[in-house]
Amino acid sequence: MAGPEWKKRALPVLAGAALGSALAAEVLALLLLRRRGEPFPLPTLAALLALLGNALESARRFVTASPSTRGVMLAGAGQGWDYCYSCQTHVPPRCGHCFSCNVCILRRDHHCTLLGQCLGYQNYRYFLSLLLHGAVLLLCCAVLNADVVWTLLQEKPLAQTVLLLVLPWLMLLTGQVNFTAFFFAVVTDACLAGCLFCAGFLFFHSLLVLRGQTTKEWFEGDRKYNMGWRANLREVLGKRWHLALFTPFVASPLPGDGITFRTRPPKSEPLLKTRDL
Repeated sequence: MAGPEWKKRALPVLAGAALGSALAAEVLALLLLRRRGEPFPLPTLAALLALLGNALESARRFVTASPSTRGVMLAGAGQGWDYCYSCQTHVPPRCGHCFSCNVCILRRDHHCTLLGQCLGYQNYRYFLSLLLHGAVLLLCCAVLNADVVWTLLQEKPLAQTVLLLVLPWLMLLTGQVNFTAFFFAVVTDACLAGCLFCAGFLFFHSLLVLRGQTTKEWFEGDRKYNMGWRANLREVLGKRWHLALFTPFVASPLPGDGITFRTRPPKSEPLLKTRDL
């Protein structure tokens, strides 16, 4: 990979990794630096570590499971194939060229800037798993930080606590709260925003999977690849689709090759009656 291209794709990944590491360290400190007399939060810590492990492994596999056409034998042009002028080769249906990755992607959906990788046939499962575990993990982090804010302002009116979570900068600049409460409020808001972001993407892409569509096909209203919700889930999540979404560690082979896809038969038009002719 070229130097400038690698830097362009790696910068958001490194920034996201730095923010994630800082958040993980902050939450870990909250759990370990507990107040005197409180029991050690072993179940909470174990649950957060399990969510973090699943999220990190999903992200790793999403990046490493390349959905590109590199190394894939494309045996000539078939019906419905297009020609990519950038790659100078014929590409199968649902394949699209990514100008960020500079390669064609099998069953391309979109380019994920935060992870520097395209979402396609080979890594769709890990993208959904990352969104699921990321949303739950961020929600737990938001609850933990909100509990600290509540503890710091337990003698204050409820309205002041709510206002701090909604407008933390205003409360800090007006001197209503100290910097400690402001910091935990900002972290809470950031975690909630990240949770809503992941949950929204998860909801949208779950609908796409159930309908057998990519984002481009959804915009175009193309549903010819919809083979029913169960078959659509198997195509994206693999043979163990009922487990693959909840953990990336379960082996779940995909049923196809990312080149050929089954399509619904076209709807037959009703025959006209003789008297209508």
